Amino acid sequence: MSSYHRIVATLLALLALFSFLIAVAPAYAEQPSESTNRFNVVLVVDKSGSLRDIHGHGTDPDGLRFDALRLFLGLLTEQGNNVGAIVFDEQIRYNSGLRPVNSMEEKKELIQELEAFSPSYDTDIGSAVFRAVELLRDMKEENDLPCMILLFSDGMTDFSVGDHWTQMQRSWAVADQALNLAKTEGITINGILLDVDGKAADGEVEFQLYTHGTGGAFVKVGRPEDLTTAFQQIYKIINNTEYTGAQRVSFSDSGEAEYFFPVPSFGVDEVNVVVEGEDIAGEEDGEDRIRMEIFDPAGKRFDLTGHDLTCSRYLLVKIPRPGLGLWRVRLKGAPEDWVDVTMVYNASMVVSLTSSRETGSYRASTPYTFTAQVTELRDEESTPVTEEQLRELDALLTVEELATGIVREVPMTLSGDSYTCDASFARGGDYRVSTMVSLGDFRVSSNTVEVNVEPWPLVAKVLSVTDMLKYGQFRDGVWELELGELFGVGEDVPLNYSLSDDCNGVLTIEDGVLRAHFRDAEPLSFILTATDLMDQSASISFQLTVPTVTAKADEVSNMLRMGSLHDFQWELELDELFDDPKGLPLSYAVSDNCDGAVTVEDGVLRVDLHTLRQADFTLTATDTLGLEAAVPFSLQVPGPSATVGELSDTIKTGLFQEGIWEHSLDGLFREPKGTALRYALSDDFDGAAEITDGQVRVNMKGLKQASFKIEATDEYELGAAVSVTLTEKNMTPIYLLCLLAALLGLSLPAVLVYYLRRR
Repeated sequence: MSSYHRIVATLLALLALFSFLIAVAPAYAEQPSESTNRFNVVLVVDKSGSLRDIHGHGTDPDGLRFDALRLFLGLLTEQGNNVGAIVFDEQIRYNSGLRPVNSMEEKKELIQELEAFSPSYDTDIGSAVFRAVELLRDMKEENDLPCMILLFSDGMTDFSVGDHWTQMQRSWAVADQALNLAKTEGITINGILLDVDGKAADGEVEFQLYTHGTGGAFVKVGRPEDLTTAFQQIYKIINNTEYTGAQRVSFSDSGEAEYFFPVPSFGVDEVNVVVEGEDIAGEEDGEDRIRMEIFDPAGKRFDLTGHDLTCSRYLLVKIPRPGLGLWRVRLKGAPEDWVDVTMVYNASMVVSLTSSRETGSYRASTPYTFTAQVTELRDEESTPVTEEQLRELDALLTVEELATGIVREVPMTLSGDSYTCDASFARGGDYRVSTMVSLGDFRVSSNTVEVNVEPWPLVAKVLSVTDMLKYGQFRDGVWELELGELFGVGEDVPLNYSLSDDCNGVLTIEDGVLRAHFRDAEPLSFILTATDLMDQSASISFQLTVPTVTAKADEVSNMLRMGSLHDFQWELELDELFDDPKGLPLSYAVSDNCDGAVTVEDGVLRVDLHTLRQADFTLTATDTLGLEAAVPFSLQVPGPSATVGELSDTIKTGLFQEGIWEHSLDGLFREPKGTALRYALSDDFDGAAEITDGQVRVNMKGLKQASFKIEATDEYELGAAVSVTLTEKNMTPIYLLCLLAALLGLSLPAVLVYYLRRR
């Protein structure tokens, strides 16, 4: 599969599973448990062709995954674990099922079964992980051991045969089911990402979906030397004790070296002696290149038979139930050569950490009590550690801030039968808290308490402020801003404020209020910083332009829509037209007063209509800072208007009686200025038509048709007209209509009588 297609496939996988990753990203908190270093674990091992191609290249051509497998299995406690293995490519090729693994020989047999599969075919990670989750879910019903998956893969789901995209989508859907089920069942996925020479870079994103998505972790293995890092990570996963680092041991000229390690008085279940070097399993003169002997504190040789495990770079020997005292390791190798020796203690000691706040969020700067209880597990029986034994221990509370990775350590004090201490959290966020108990070089870690701290009260809610109208308010030319609007402040947490520049005295801060006292219209640029009593601070930048006067209309042309008209005077309150958000007083000026007809007084624009019929001018408003806004005026004195354009249907309109038609003029014309109108007729038909007392009358006797206009004129000679058309047809006398109705009424009974007789 090409690199391009792998990248596309990875991005699609990320898109398909992103919602799940968001849901499960927080690490799981380990709960106090009456077990230690025992697991239900399934090894999910990739055997697809991308690990090694036909030319011997790939993401793991030398089989480093098998060395990592050997280390993992070797470090597991000798008894008490249930182990399963799934080998997969585009299908599941091997499924051992979960079974007890209680000896080094049984571990070797499982490794041999896994090493029998050579790389080939495509890759379906999702289906293999889903099968592993199902195995662990079934086993979880039988015991209370923690469940986890250890994934060995290059993290690149890939199909090259058949419908590629359909198979990819099916695999991602199965992976989504697996991850949701793992989250529900509390199953973590840890892994080894096989990445020789960076060839698996495209698979890292997909790999993290499985590990980080369930609260697990992974390490990349690209070279044999990387197995050391993988070993440390695996070591932390499966042991309660912390990895203390390897010590380099050099061989003498005779090819011998010695190493001593202590076993404390209690708390140790097993000791794993791990020797690391180049070509550990190689032969020299017919014998292994590195040979080991171990002696107990009494000088008796420990029998390695059934307790050793070897791979290309490591030699591991497990000592179950070691006795108290100083043990000796004698090594034989090539003169002047060297190896690294590490002692891995599998603890029988259980450290259970609890918090005084059992549920809910923690609050910043508030102390909480953490308590570490120490017990020892022998033969599945929990035994309290005596007070005398507790005095031998040192306990340290470790607080890790997940967002930054900053780790803080707080000493714990022995109090009765447990260790306690008070700890607080400086700021909000997620923390991981655990206890490390030390007995000399032997160190045991507790369960992890996940802590969510409410956000630190000092938070800048915005990065910058540029709009003076969006924040704060203006009062009498002063802009005021309550700083509590910009900074989140916790209860009873005082803040000190400072300015990078007071802008020549324009800016002041008093009682948590920022004020800008305007003297001119220059822009304001400064940084405001808030600081708490713990010297933590937050800053906001200000880039402010002084708001200017604004006009609420682009222009004014209709005298009837704005203002009021009364007694030939048109008036407009200018605060309806202009606004200054700073609250400064405004002055007004007109570009043309139209020979005194246009005036401004006490914030009111007045136009005298007695002498003015049309006016074009601009009104400008200016505040005390010299900022201004202007509105053009184009005014036409409004004249009368007709309510209808034409009257022709005189039956519906007006009144006709005894040959005379009448209509009121009030319903035909409007005068917006409220002045009296003069009326005239275009034709009086020799006195047959006239206007009297606000009525138009037409005597139609002798007239078959009358067409004329009614004209209304105001004192400005502005007018309007209505056309009237009267015809003999629409003047049918009312009595004729009544006669017709009477005849129809008389004929109806006669029809009924005829009809009844026929019946």
